[in-house]
Amino acid sequence: MSRNFFIVIATLLISGCSGGSGLMTGVMESWRGASVDEVISQWGYPHEEQVIAGRKLLIWHRNAQILMPGVANTYGSTNVVGNTGIYSGITTFSGGGVISANCVRKLEVDANNRIMSWQWEGNNCPFMEVGPYSNWRRK
Repeated sequence: MSRNFFIVIATLLISGCSGGSGLMTGVMESWRGASVDEVISQWGYPHEEQVIAGRKLLIWHRNAQILMPGVANTYGSTNVVGNTGIYSGITTFSGGGVISANCVRKLEVDANNRIMSWQWEGNNCPFMEVGPYSNWRRK
């Protein structure tokens, strides 16, 4: 696969939550008015529960480390001596590395355990509703 392919994939992964993702906003809005039990049955138990200024927040985290492949470049030359080609060169590796990815989903719950507002942030929120993100929207 080409280096450009990996750059496009990395850009999609990193920008999945940036730029005002309408998809993620729609996912979160789908939970407005739902019961906490509905959310838990679909998302599992929250990773955190906080009370801030009398407001109850339920928080889910999705963290990942994404290994990006490097690129090998070979430079060299061939000299012909008689009927024999002699190659001398060097191969270098560049790029690659690890990207830290995360998505935080926060739901504010009212006194009746209903979702009244929401917030999300991160660079690992869905840009498509597939794989591990296929159950994030309220069914």
